[in-house]
Amino acid sequence: MGNLLINDPVESRRPAVTRLKVRSAVTLMVAVCLSMTVILIWEAWSSHRYHLRDKEVAMSNLAQALASQAQDSIKQADTLLFTLVDRLEHEGADQSRLPRLLSAQRSELSQLHGLFVFDETGRWLANSNGVGQEGLNNADREYFLFHRDHPGRGPHIGPSIKSRSSGEWVMPVSRRVNHPDGSFAGVALATIYLSHFLQLYDSIDMGSNGVINLIADNATIVIRRPFNSSDIGTSLSKSPLFVDLLPKGDAGTATIKSIIDGVDRVVGYRRVEGYPLIVFVAVNKDEVLGSWRKQTLLSAGLVSVLLVVLWMLGYRLIKLMRRQNRVQAELLGTQEKLLGVNRNLEQLALNDALTGLANRRQFDIFIESELGRARRNQTSLGLLMLDVDHFKAFNDHYGHLAGDECLRKVSAIITDNIRSPGDLAARYGGEEFAVVLPGADYVGAFLVAEKIRRAVQEANILHGDSPEGQVTVSLGLSACDASSLAGPEDLIGAADKALYVAKTSGRNMSVIAN
Repeated sequence: MGNLLINDPVESRRPAVTRLKVRSAVTLMVAVCLSMTVILIWEAWSSHRYHLRDKEVAMSNLAQALASQAQDSIKQADTLLFTLVDRLEHEGADQSRLPRLLSAQRSELSQLHGLFVFDETGRWLANSNGVGQEGLNNADREYFLFHRDHPGRGPHIGPSIKSRSSGEWVMPVSRRVNHPDGSFAGVALATIYLSHFLQLYDSIDMGSNGVINLIADNATIVIRRPFNSSDIGTSLSKSPLFVDLLPKGDAGTATIKSIIDGVDRVVGYRRVEGYPLIVFVAVNKDEVLGSWRKQTLLSAGLVSVLLVVLWMLGYRLIKLMRRQNRVQAELLGTQEKLLGVNRNLEQLALNDALTGLANRRQFDIFIESELGRARRNQTSLGLLMLDVDHFKAFNDHYGHLAGDECLRKVSAIITDNIRSPGDLAARYGGEEFAVVLPGADYVGAFLVAEKIRRAVQEANILHGDSPEGQVTVSLGLSACDASSLAGPEDLIGAADKALYVAKTSGRNMSVIAN
């Protein structure tokens, strides 16, 4: 009765059922924990992207609005200049009426600091501000030098300067005035208050560390909010804006680090249509992600509490698993032995039982793999097809046992004479063999073929029914380079044809495929 209890099949199945239940419970617990963690990470990542993308869209819209504002402000001043230049070139500079005209035009635009006219020497001819002009000369100003040296008639926006008449920071917008013969006659200048832009920029909530820049095409700052006079004229030519962003397009968004203060910011930028200016707006990335961090930390805390509870519940299952360690170790040992046996069986399945060389199955797998490798690595691949000459006559004369021994000797000679461990020798079928030579071209393959052929001949295996009096072999060889689209069947077919030529041309020779 005791023996019956020990061998009860139901009893013998219980440990396996218990282990299956424990493993399933642990797997479920781990899966739930991993799922919760992955969901938390995915939600945090999605929220992070949403916050940044939402702010990028806001920066893009703001840059577009400020670019339009800058264009309108400059266009209004430039229109006055265009009219003024046309009047000066056709009616001349009436110094009695010109100041009143300039004053009247200036009063129409609140952003204008002043309108000025200078002759070809830089001397003041008229201004809208009622400033005394005696002895004043602006020939040293950047805009004057530009128009003097450039015959173009379009507007020019120079670097921000301090007005000599009022000491205020202004943006100069100027046009060239010509004599009737086209020579340089002077400059008409409109100056726009930088405060006109700053008042708008300061009214926009950019956070505690946001910036708004109006930048010239030559990468110098025209105006920056927060305003600091030392920033005016600073070059941004090595900033990500000019190195990476503007070459890709006239408008866009990104997250970059400022070269001025090293702060990471979410930015939007846009060129001002018709004028060599860029509007650049940016908010501190840390401020943008502030609410995201709080939300993520809260979610992470809740998930952590849930994970702790789950692991506490799973602790008892882990203890059960420890009790099963010995049994599992034995099972793993048995499994390793089975795997070793399987590997041996697989090796036997890929080798030829008589010669110990690779069999046809392994040959097919290997040549397919090496052709793919040759294409990827841009290398060549050589193939030898080898046949024992007059082998049927050898079998008939000496018997099949001697024939098998002959094939083993030829196999050993092939193995001893292939050039590297990466080469593969295989029994292709009957008395026919194949050698795959990775990296070999026609020349390399021919040298190996001749080495094998001579070695078989020098082995002096007696063959009374061969014209040579000894065993010889014939070889056909082919090769393909990386640019070839040949498949295994093409390479084998070419080598086989070359082998046929060797057999029909007298045997005991190596023939290269055409």
